[in-house]
Formats: sequence, structure tokens, C-alpha cells
Amino acid sequence: MKNQPVIFLVGLVMLAVGLFWLTSMVQVTIGWGAGLRIGGATIPSGITLVPLIVGILWVFFNPKAVGAKILLLIGVVVLIASILMTVRFQMPRVSMFEFIMVFIGIAGGAGLVSRVLFVKCTKSEEEKRNQ
Repeated sequence: MKNQPVIFLVGLVMLAVGLFWLTSMVQVTIGWGAGLRIGGATIPSGITLVPLIVGILWVFFNPKAVGAKILLLIGVVVLIASILMTVRFQMPRVSMFEFIMVFIGIAGGAGLVSRVLFVKCTKSEEEKRNQ
């Protein structure tokens, strides 16, 4: 296949532009005040901080306690999980042209890059490279 570096760079640029355009259109909001939803139950956001606060107090009181470190780790994991579970992605109104152009850039760029990266060389091309 001729011009593999050019095809790779064009695909990489198309992919980067498409991903940039997509990420610039998406709005990210966090509604952490509602609380953490697990199944059908909603745990208030203040309650999710209790293991973290107790773990911090316990670590300051007894730094060698393994239980304190475990509780502190659980508190951090629950806090991060509650933040991540309340993140919302919203895409505002865009025209069909913009939508198609974004996904042509992403899919076309990914296709060109993967064509260069995952194509098998024929024996004649390998012989030319080895010379």
C-alpha cells in the first residue's frame, strides 16, 4: 500500500478533529446535591461523607489501625462513586450536518488509522522493505 504515513496522518487528523468537535459540543453537569442512587434507594449526599469523616478522625486518633485505613479508603471510594454517578452529559441542539460531519470525522479517521495499523503486508512489499 502506497503512502501509508500520509494516510495515517490524515486519519489521525480526522479522528482528532472529530473527537474535538464532539467534546466541544457536549456539556457536562454535576448535580451532587441530590445524593447517591443505589438501586431504588437514594442516599443523601451528606451521608456519603460519614465514612470518610469517621475514617479521617480514626486515622488521626490511631494512625496504625488497619481498620481506620480501610474505612478511609471506603469513604474515598464512596465519595468518588457518588460524584461520578451524578455526572450528566448533555448535547445541545445541533444541525444534522454538524452531527454527520462529527461522526464522519471520527469513523473515517478511525477507519484510515486502523487500515494502516492492521493491514497485512504482501510478500512483495516485505521484500521491498527488507532491501
